[in-house]
Amino acid sequence: MIEIPHIVAHRGASIEAPENTIAAFRVAGARQAKWIECDVTLSADNQCVLIHDDTLERTTNGTGPIHKQPLSVLRELDAGSWFSDIYKGERIPTLSDTLETLFFMDMGANLEIKPSGCDPVRLCQEVAKELDRAKKLPILLSSFDDSAVAEIRRLLPDMPCGWLLETLPDNWHDGYTQLGASALHIDHKALDPEKAAEIVAANVPLVCYTVNDPARAKELFGWGVTSVITDDPAKMIAAIPLHPNPQDRNK
Repeated sequence: MIEIPHIVAHRGASIEAPENTIAAFRVAGARQAKWIECDVTLSADNQCVLIHDDTLERTTNGTGPIHKQPLSVLRELDAGSWFSDIYKGERIPTLSDTLETLFFMDMGANLEIKPSGCDPVRLCQEVAKELDRAKKLPILLSSFDDSAVAEIRRLLPDMPCGWLLETLPDNWHDGYTQLGASALHIDHKALDPEKAAEIVAANVPLVCYTVNDPARAKELFGWGVTSVITDDPAKMIAAIPLHPNPQDRNK
């Protein structure tokens, strides 16, 4: 299993810069984050782009579904002004742009496979092609979509892939094993000490999203959590510069 840093910047340093943009990734790096988390989906012409929502309205000046627009249109949109005039003109990045930026910043990434209306299998295929062409950097893939996790495991058997969950089902271990996942990613609000202990006892790396309170992060680490994903990496790293339980990481 790849070593996951204890603090991962959610969509970049998304409390300081527009989420899922190169600017947010650069700010995260400047705040000493070693990894970012970001969302990858497909344009209408099957190009890998980074955006969270199914539609364009919230984080760009565009409208409608992402997967209905070709890359040429998406790249003309403003993905920064909604956050601040400072970021006016920031663009939706491609996955290729992102991987190149992270490589030169010596950073890694948790890439969430997010179909957002496109075919999840085709998305996985295009992501696999991009990763094959890219310079090597630490990558952990993840998805809420079971078919995407299974497809990534088929296409990239040596690439770790986390299974994203909002809540923990009673039979979580059966599903985790069947998918061949490498980590469990779960909303921290759905976790309690007993559930965390069950996951940790199974030697499953446990990643929690989205944690913005350092006190809560410390509590989670005390339960054996491997990593927390946060909007505010600067605050989190200042409060917890090192993993409290380094010997227990990424079992």
